[in-house]
Amino acid sequence: MRQAREADPTLLRLKLIGQMEARTLTGESVLPVGGKTRALLAILALSDRKPVLRSRLAELLWSRRPEDMARASLRQEIHRLLDALSPLGVEIIDVQRHSLMLKPALTSVDAERILTASVRTIDSIPAPEEVLLGELSGIDVALDEWLSQQRARLSHHLLGLYEGCLRELTDPEQVDDVTDRLLKVDALNEAAWRAKIQSALRRGEQARAVLLAEQAVRAFGQEEGHVAGPVTQALISSVLKAAGLEPSIGTAGIAELDGASVLFSGNDDTLAVPIGAQRTDPMLALPLHLSQMAAGQSRKISLLVLSPFAADGLKDAELKCATSLSDQFELLFVHVDTFDIVAKPEGFVPDPANPLASYRGLGADYVVTGAVRAGASDNAFRLILKVLDVRAGGFIVWGTYYDLPDLDPMSVSNGLMGPATAMQWGLLLAEARRTANRADSELSALGKATRVFMLLLKRDNALFPRISQLLDAAGIEDPREGTVAVMQVLYCLIRYENDWSAAGTALLARGIEFARLLVNLKPDAPGMAILLSTLLMHDPASVPLARSIMRMCEKSMAGASSMHNMHDVLLCRVLLHVLDGNLAEAAAVAGKLRHNPYHSPLSTLIRPFFMMVMMLGGERQDVIEMGRLMAGLHPNYSSTLVYYLAALVLEGESAEEIQQVRQHLHRLVPDLTIEKILSRFPYLSASKKAELRQAFSSTGLL
Repeated sequence: MRQAREADPTLLRLKLIGQMEARTLTGESVLPVGGKTRALLAILALSDRKPVLRSRLAELLWSRRPEDMARASLRQEIHRLLDALSPLGVEIIDVQRHSLMLKPALTSVDAERILTASVRTIDSIPAPEEVLLGELSGIDVALDEWLSQQRARLSHHLLGLYEGCLRELTDPEQVDDVTDRLLKVDALNEAAWRAKIQSALRRGEQARAVLLAEQAVRAFGQEEGHVAGPVTQALISSVLKAAGLEPSIGTAGIAELDGASVLFSGNDDTLAVPIGAQRTDPMLALPLHLSQMAAGQSRKISLLVLSPFAADGLKDAELKCATSLSDQFELLFVHVDTFDIVAKPEGFVPDPANPLASYRGLGADYVVTGAVRAGASDNAFRLILKVLDVRAGGFIVWGTYYDLPDLDPMSVSNGLMGPATAMQWGLLLAEARRTANRADSELSALGKATRVFMLLLKRDNALFPRISQLLDAAGIEDPREGTVAVMQVLYCLIRYENDWSAAGTALLARGIEFARLLVNLKPDAPGMAILLSTLLMHDPASVPLARSIMRMCEKSMAGASSMHNMHDVLLCRVLLHVLDGNLAEAAAVAGKLRHNPYHSPLSTLIRPFFMMVMMLGGERQDVIEMGRLMAGLHPNYSSTLVYYLAALVLEGESAEEIQQVRQHLHRLVPDLTIEKILSRFPYLSASKKAELRQAFSSTGLL
């Protein structure tokens, strides 16, 4: 990346860190001679490529002169600067009546590259070894103050950048490089000292860890009044005690902690403090120097529900109910394993200039906002929900609306379940997309699970081996992560439906095992029972059990006081109709489910299930339309081709289209037989199986 900078075609290259330089594309120096002329160029270079008012420039360079004299001096310095830059042959500075600006497309600035760097581009910037514009100190008291602010700005950015790296890096050599850079910016940075010491311990370099601990003691001791935090104290004490040494409390400022060695057992949650007092990314694997400190610590996606939801055009009684919607919506996420709900401190008021920074300071990854409007649809009220990604500048990553017939508390609570569930799946997909450029090995168990969800949505059988590896690795890393178990079930079910080999068939038993685990983990979640029944109904010996589970699930959701997701209610009905042989009724309900109003990625993922039910129930024209779409978008998904082919034959569609689909299916699964297809429908009656057998026989399948 440094070679790329050397080949940078910008006409003027400014070096502001250390000895100031201004060079042309050919390396010729065009640095002005006078100190104030250089200062003028430096101010323009550090103004984020925005216009700087002449009055501001005059204040910084001639703060003790009258305004008219300062402006006159500024005009002279502008002429001197333009003369110095004249060898460039192009106007580098945009000179206006009231302002000046350095043109961004023609110039590059070393300090600017640092200020715009991110964790992903840190390798492209050198660690600053010298002071920013040190030679300009003493020109004017106002300029000195401005220089102090710019140096603090640069240091603050570097601190945040390096600490951000430490929250993500896992390679010990990279950790050492970043901590070296960080300690040059802040010699007392405890995050850096902890990272260096723990990196040495992870590599088994006990002697180096002791040496680093002693260096940290000396560094903290040289700063009068500095007392290290409890995590740093515990780490240093543990390392030195293991070597038979004791820290000098009087000179080092290291307070003794009883039982400091507990830091390495992971049993004391009070010591599990993230670097920089910020949350680590739940999608990424913990760095080596943090993994032991955070043992047992739950890392989830963090939501902040802004309350109350906005209300427009409501009466007093309606307004009272509407204001409670945010609280009700918040409660729906409390028991969802994948999410944490951020509670705002009493009296919390976000910074009006930068509210997102305030929300991020509370630990929020996403902010949920809502609005209730009267008369926005044929229904009485409309609830509009939006989710903003705090880390990405507040971009909306998910949104939907829900029409409420009234504001009755019970009906509203039930109605919120659908949008809340859709939001959960939408955020999992948003997280997977956010980390899409990361290697599989960099992801946490939850991160791997979200990647599996994204890969399943691609509907490509060639991805099954990679998905299996991701799930196996995630299960080993965190066997308690419920989202991994959910993805295991979905993977087993989807691969079972699309992999007609013996290995694919064997996945049914594995899927049932994980589904039973989910039911035990979440006995009150109807969705887990529905997943289990969907798998059991494909096992001939378990069809009666699947029917019993669905009947119990239907009764529990029909309770007068129960809150339920209408999507789950309809899925339960579909399965019961299929298991009872009421295929037409099942197809009618599946048709409703197909048009999910909440934009849930899960509904998109299980669309082939809707195709299967609608094909069996006689809604075959819809199946043909969906089959044409799926064959075009996801040509490697064999299950949808099977349903598509059956619908074409049963509806008497053109022989040419039937033959095209048949040939496509043969290319994907050359050894597919009618018996293999019918083995996926053990719950069907003999007459229905005979109908399907005849349909597939007419296409040439054996």
